This record gives sequence, structure tokens and C-alpha cells, in this order.
Amino acid sequence: MWIKILWDPPTPSTYFIPHHCVLKPESVTTKLCVVFDASQKAANGFCLNDTLLLGPKLHQDVSCVLSRFRLHSVCFTADIRQMFRQVLVAREHQDFQRILWPFPSEPIKEFRLRTLVFGIRSSPFLAMRCIRQLDKEHSYEFPEACAVLQDDIFVDDIVSGSDSFSGAIQLQTQLTEVLSRAGLELQRCLTI
Repeated sequence: MWIKILWDPPTPSTYFIPHHCVLKPESVTTKLCVVFDASQKAANGFCLNDTLLLGPKLHQDVSCVLSRFRLHSVCFTADIRQMFRQVLVAREHQDFQRILWPFPSEPIKEFRLRTLVFGIRSSPFLAMRCIRQLDKEHSYEFPEACAVLQDDIFVDDIVSGSDSFSGAIQLQTQLTEVLSRAGLELQRCLTI
């Protein structure tokens, strides 16, 4: 989500994130992708990524996730639809996520990005922290799904399974329910 900024002038701590688009006409879901560069140095010699803490590593090692995946009789893969775009950034931190956007035959407009942005070093930690919170809040009601959120996920990709087809479908249903409670959507479920 973007908010147009007309009333809120930049302050000395405002950061404008350089960005450009990448066109992918062959893509079914995302024909235009915006790439953000929070590593671009500002006038003071620092970039946004220089000033942010990375946060502790919350995601599992990908080789461990893939090794566990191979142990299931019935496997499935899925991803969390636009995960970064579903996580709101605190209002007081949104000024560090401003962009200038050119519209054809209109003046350039300023926007404040309200959600996590790819290209900012803290975004993966913050997204995974939200998943950990979901796990914590729903582990009693959906223990199997929350175990998947803890062990069988790498950023926004889920690779898991069960000993039976019905078990895999039930697990997908539980994951869909847990994620929907936070406004997240499971997509591209493929059962093998």
C-alpha cells in the first residue's frame, strides 16, 4: 500500500529509496516488478541499509528444510502470497521508505511505503518475526500447521508434507486458516 504525501515535507532523517522497474511480459502473475535499492548512499555518505540492524536469523537453513521435505510420503509446496507487502511498518518508520514516482504527463509524486520492502536488510527478519508470532499465537489450536511454520518454511516458501494424501490436504487447510488470521494467503499449493 502506498500513501501519497502532499502535506508532509521531508525531514533531515527522511530517506528516499532509489528504485526501478523490471518488466516481465511473460509472467502470468507479475508483469512489472519494482526493485528497490536501499544500499544507495545518501548525501551524508550512508545508505538506509547501513543504519539498520539485520536482526537475528529466524529462518531455517535451506538445506535442513529441503532434507526434511524429502522424508514425507506425500509432499506439497506453497508460498505466502506477497508476504512482504502484507506486513505493515510502524508509522514512525515509514519516512525511511519514501519514494518518488513518475507518472506519464504528470508531476513526480512522493509516496511513503507502508509495508516491508524487498531490498531493505531488516525486511526478511521482520517478515519471519511475524510468522513466528503466528506460530506462537496459534500453536495450541493448530499444532501441526505451526510446526510447519517453524520448521518447513524458508522466507515465504513452504515445503512440507505428510504420510498420507488426506494428511497433506488437512495440513494445507490448517496452514491456510492460520495464515488467513494474519491476512496472509497461501498460494500455488502443489501436492506431489
